[in-house]
Amino acid sequence: MATTGTAGATAAPTATPHPRPEAAARWMLPVLLTGQAMAAMDTAIVNVAAPALQADLGLSGAALQLAVAGYGLAYAVFLITGARLGDDHGYKRLFLLGGILFTVSSLACGLAPSAGVLVAGRIAQGVGAALLVPQVLSLIQRSFDGPAKARAIGAYSMILGLGATAGQLLGGLAVALDIGGSSWRAAFLIQVPVGIAVILAARGVVPALKGEVRRALDLIGVVALSASMLAVVVPLTFGRETGWPVWTWALLAAGLAGLWAFWAYERRLTLADGATSPLLDIHAILTPGIRAGLAVVVIGFVGYGGWLFCAALYIQTGLGYSAAISGLVFAAYAAGFGIANLKWSKLPPRLLTWTPAAACAAMAAANLAFAAIALSAGWVGWAMVPLLFLAGSAHGLGFGTAVNRMTTRIAPAHAPALSGLVTTATQLSIVIGIAALGALYLAVAGPLATGASAGPAIAAVTATIAVGALGALAGAIRLATLPVAGESR
Repeated sequence: MATTGTAGATAAPTATPHPRPEAAARWMLPVLLTGQAMAAMDTAIVNVAAPALQADLGLSGAALQLAVAGYGLAYAVFLITGARLGDDHGYKRLFLLGGILFTVSSLACGLAPSAGVLVAGRIAQGVGAALLVPQVLSLIQRSFDGPAKARAIGAYSMILGLGATAGQLLGGLAVALDIGGSSWRAAFLIQVPVGIAVILAARGVVPALKGEVRRALDLIGVVALSASMLAVVVPLTFGRETGWPVWTWALLAAGLAGLWAFWAYERRLTLADGATSPLLDIHAILTPGIRAGLAVVVIGFVGYGGWLFCAALYIQTGLGYSAAISGLVFAAYAAGFGIANLKWSKLPPRLLTWTPAAACAAMAAANLAFAAIALSAGWVGWAMVPLLFLAGSAHGLGFGTAVNRMTTRIAPAHAPALSGLVTTATQLSIVIGIAALGALYLAVAGPLATGASAGPAIAAVTATIAVGALGALAGAIRLATLPVAGESR
């Protein structure tokens, strides 16, 4: 919709870069990013606790899958709705509401006496995260400007991307320590004091900003998007383990058709410019360069999801190393991703224009080199660990700078739409990467996935990631060559 008011709209504070008292400004970003880190880590924090959790509560296979995946399902489904609610009702209010729901449901999960309570708590955690996380990028875009915004987006990108890896490490540590005999419960309970601290701090340091107008909520869009996203994410989450029965393909097709219908409805609602505004601001997507930037985000995180799943299979099942060694090896990718996002904001603006393209090329080269070594020589740690670091660095550099580039192109009024799109694209792409590239690995490796078959399997995965990175390179070039108002070229 246009940035002017719609019928029945009520005025709200102007959302421009917002001057804050020095103390509040200093603490705002750490508080926002701590909240985001809680939500990002919970995507995978329970994975390593699953065996202990199943033994303690006597979960069936289906209940265990729901306990692990229920969070991610609810999180992915409601992210765009959470972004829109923040724009209408205030980013701070939704950040606090999401934080409260996430913290209370974490406590419920940690104290859960039964499988039903645990699954319900996980779904509630996901809804809370979906309300909280989109407000972070919206607040960054509307509270920072220039180099300060670039640094903030770098930190935001690092945490959004490394959440799953950090969650696995933290969950494993919590279960291993078994504080007070808490076993798997500690993986949830450690979130509670952090959540309380974030909620209390956010009340004083997060600015009370919102969109220029408050609009009637597009309830049809909410229902259509939620149902369609659920229909897409459920088969991608459970299809591989169930052997891809007919219902998974039928549900996936229905979900994709539903997303197309949602897009058509939102476009028609945008053009009508009536009292109800669209859930997803189509003008944000149609802004030149946004779709190209989202392509860079999607392809990068599809590859990340593939690495996250397949690296563990390759190193543990294929090569016979322990889970600890597997975690340390994959930490090279995570370290590269994090370091790149902490450093790219110091690059000159002219270089930042082309950094996403250079990062996509480097990502393709690192993955191709990894594939070549795996095929020709098997596991060569001294070469492959640095290549993992390079692949992670390229991914982090491409993601962070592409998001930064998109925020310079988009009007402040469209910030919530961009935030919802980026966070949804990230979560959905990880799920797609695990499902698609995991299926590719297992298809090439065969049922045993050990010994000689492991090398060709990981080579097939990394070569596919490289091809995807070359595809993202086209989007990154378009993102760089489209002019931005006021930018010298």
